[in-house]
Amino acid sequence: MDKIAIGKIISDRRKAENCTQEDLCLGICSITSLSRIENGKAGSRDRSYIPSLLERLGMSGDSINDIISEDDYTVRQMIRKANQADFLGDRTEAWKIVHETRSRINNDIRNVSLANEQRLIVLEAELSRQDNKISTEEELQKLESALRMTAVNYRPDNLPPYMTSMECQILSKIAIAYSRLGQPETAIKIDSHVKRFMELYVEDKMVAANQLIYLCYNLSKIFGLTGKYNDCISVARDGINWHKLTGIQPTLPQTMYNCAWSLVRRNEIGDMAEAKKLTYDALELNAIMSKYIRVSPTLEKHIQKLIDENRF
Repeated sequence: MDKIAIGKIISDRRKAENCTQEDLCLGICSITSLSRIENGKAGSRDRSYIPSLLERLGMSGDSINDIISEDDYTVRQMIRKANQADFLGDRTEAWKIVHETRSRINNDIRNVSLANEQRLIVLEAELSRQDNKISTEEELQKLESALRMTAVNYRPDNLPPYMTSMECQILSKIAIAYSRLGQPETAIKIDSHVKRFMELYVEDKMVAANQLIYLCYNLSKIFGLTGKYNDCISVARDGINWHKLTGIQPTLPQTMYNCAWSLVRRNEIGDMAEAKKLTYDALELNAIMSKYIRVSPTLEKHIQKLIDENRF
């Protein structure tokens, strides 16, 4: 895709969304750089901003292969491998890759995008908290600092109206941290904001679905634990529907359980039958997934308790 075509896409999309140049480029580049991009006069440095600008407008920057440097692509792949190792339960390997990536950035690689810096900071913070090296409060501080690298005006009461995929991911993790700290309303506000943006503005529905499944799981859990059963059921059903675009996802059994748990407590006509089906589907799916990936160690017990208590 040539520079003029990319610039026109960005300009047209920005105007269609009533997004100002200032709002779009805030924390990413200068208005001058954005103007050069939109006018097809972007230099090499200007082009490095294009993936983040596209993502903030709800479009995929990863599909524009010729604007990602080789070094930056290498860093991105290393971070993905570290995330995969953590996902598979190999924390030692995840830390090994993280340390190697950080060392290469410090010593060899200079041209690293802000998005990849954010990804690495977020991963380091998550691994450190999971290993009890830092508290949830410290993790939250690191997550919010990473977000402010691009969304410079972020506050929990001032959420960015337009976001890149990375900014959406960080906000979701920030919401989880607030939930752990006993601030569910803040978590709900943040996750609901991200969910609305993903549903309304992200054109690539496969990209949106992958994140919405996790968002819906997190929201359904918070809604359920705070007694907002109707909201829990609604958002859990959204998550279950979104998974149809992507196939089986790690949080799907948990989302199904959350929905069943709230259906039992709401107990309107048809709720118990739906809860029973979801419960057994979640139990079966969790057993299948446990053979291949790391699953929640307590979910099976929670599901069985729900079955026993309600004589399903």
